[in-house]
Amino acid sequence: MIVAALLAAVATLATPECPECLDTELPAVIAQEKTVADARKPERPVALDLSDVARRRAATDISEALGELPGVIARQRYNEAQDTQIQVRGFGARSPFGVRGLRIEYDGIPATAADGQSQTGQIDLTAGGSMTLIRGPFAALYGNGGGYLRVDGERNRRAADRLHTALGSNGQRRLGFDLDGGDRLRTAIAANRYQTDGVRAGSAAERTLASVRLDWEAGPSARLALTAHYQDQPQAGDPQGLTRQEFEDDPNAASPGARLFNTRKSTRQSQFGARYQHEFAASELAVAAYAGQRSIDQVLSLPRAAQLQPGNGGGIVALDRDYYGVSLRWLQRHSWSWADAEFSAEWRDERLREDRRGYENYLGDQLGVRGALRRDETNDGGSRDGMLRLDLDPSEALRLSLGVRHSRTDYDSEDRYIAPGNPDDSGHYAAADWLPVAGASYRFAPGWIGHLAFGRSQELPTLAELAYRNDGDGGFNDELLPARGEQGELGLQFARAALHSELTVYQVDVDDEIAVAASAGGRTSFQNAGRTRRRGIEWAGDWRWSQSWQLRGVAQWIDARYTEGYSACPAAPCSAATLVTIDAGQRLPGVPPRSGRLELQWSAAPDLDAAVELQAFAATPASDRNDDVVPGYGVWNLRLNRRFQPQSWGRLSVLLRLDNLFDRRYSGSLIVNEGTRRYYETAPGRGLWLGLDLALP
Repeated sequence: MIVAALLAAVATLATPECPECLDTELPAVIAQEKTVADARKPERPVALDLSDVARRRAATDISEALGELPGVIARQRYNEAQDTQIQVRGFGARSPFGVRGLRIEYDGIPATAADGQSQTGQIDLTAGGSMTLIRGPFAALYGNGGGYLRVDGERNRRAADRLHTALGSNGQRRLGFDLDGGDRLRTAIAANRYQTDGVRAGSAAERTLASVRLDWEAGPSARLALTAHYQDQPQAGDPQGLTRQEFEDDPNAASPGARLFNTRKSTRQSQFGARYQHEFAASELAVAAYAGQRSIDQVLSLPRAAQLQPGNGGGIVALDRDYYGVSLRWLQRHSWSWADAEFSAEWRDERLREDRRGYENYLGDQLGVRGALRRDETNDGGSRDGMLRLDLDPSEALRLSLGVRHSRTDYDSEDRYIAPGNPDDSGHYAAADWLPVAGASYRFAPGWIGHLAFGRSQELPTLAELAYRNDGDGGFNDELLPARGEQGELGLQFARAALHSELTVYQVDVDDEIAVAASAGGRTSFQNAGRTRRRGIEWAGDWRWSQSWQLRGVAQWIDARYTEGYSACPAAPCSAATLVTIDAGQRLPGVPPRSGRLELQWSAAPDLDAAVELQAFAATPASDRNDDVVPGYGVWNLRLNRRFQPQSWGRLSVLLRLDNLFDRRYSGSLIVNEGTRRYYETAPGRGLWLGLDLALP
């Protein structure tokens, strides 16, 4: 009631300069001038306009967009060899690379493999479109207990083709274009190339992204979409983490191991997808299929001495992965005298096959080069999921939702590298579970909606988490169990034309939490850590109190702890002598207890606006033992956007951005449980970014 009273009071203050605020119809969006896709759904999906993000930020990293969504902690690592750190309610915080605990789909094609590991490097933020996030219990219906993120390219015909370029500190430069044409058969082509000298020594990188999308309106109620994406990152330096002392002495240095072995990574990925949708009088059908290929070659800094063990898999990873899948979705609407109903069903089959090889990272005295073969295996498997959901509307104010998802996953690992001291490590892994969810939303006053939701969730270990055993040898870690959780949340949303705000409280209890067992030299092994509990509060708001001024922000507080103690080791190989005890009550590493973003925007005219932004993160425990904490920080940023009048040659838009205004030195991200205590990943100091966007006539 106190929260409701405060929100109502703020809404009243907004009314004098904004008469349209009296319109109390809840919009279809709520996060950052955006809207919620369906205000009555108990999962409360929040959406973001990527075209607006591109205009305001000229973003190069997905964290710049995700940071505007409630419940998400996204940290750019300024290390192109590693993906952005993304976590939702603490899920994904353990990941040393890639993204865990979040299912991502890009233009209808999963950016999450069948084993649950996601990649974001192929997502082109410059091409516009939208981003939609679902978190909480209902995320399980979409395929992941942590969250579900859908990124869609621009679906509407653009007013003009575009050329865009940007230059920034640390040798950053980007050049790209977007072409769009057609009516019933619409063609959209986008490409951009990004290069950077890097914030730290040994972190130079370059990448090229390209996409093609064909949308064909086959009839008044049918549409076929064909998409293709390509990513090429020929080389990205990996400076690795720093110890606290190394960070204080020279935050822009690479680690000693990175310098010795010239640690680096190359990635290439291509994928294709097709989606057919047909709307009937009271139903909808959607059929989709996709296929892709991803190759990775990565040099780690694993010491030579460790590779002398017969079962060690080497210090260079060479991985080739093929993946494909199909899905079928049906939605049926029906009206009874006592309620309106919507029934949906989905079936999904996703498969992958990867060839994983490991090599020594030395030849004689030469380090950082491919040496003898030490690992050769094929991992094959996938998941088959089915989902049923029923939404009932007994009245215009009330919605009830029930759903269940059944998921079955199986992997087979065939070991082809068998040598003295290194036996056949082939293995099999399988898991299955039923995940029920239930929720309700109620519009109890004009502009006010409350919701609650409960459900079970499951998080499976990825193939990367199964790749290394805790004893330091190679081979399949088939002892890992899925992490299973129970989630509940309660939320309140308020909306007027000038003020949108939402507040959500939640609790998540997890059994067999997957945690880092040991991490060193770029290699990480995992284990089940027992029980954990996450409790949190999330807030998002957007207040435009006049035509010139707008305030928007997100904030989250989370208390994430182990509720059951367990044993771990600081570095592989694990043995009874190296084990340490993690006591109950310790915080989950990598999860900042408080974080948020606040932006104040001033618009002098439709073609001119400026903003000041504050991003803040609390101090974050770096290890399960909580014996080291990466300090918190607050960073101020400024930006100025100017759109010039159209000319015969096009319309020019200019963005000028000043990041880290006060040149603060801080670690913007951290490597959880790094065995040599190199947790720190340096963020850049004060930096300038200039973006130019030309809309062609």
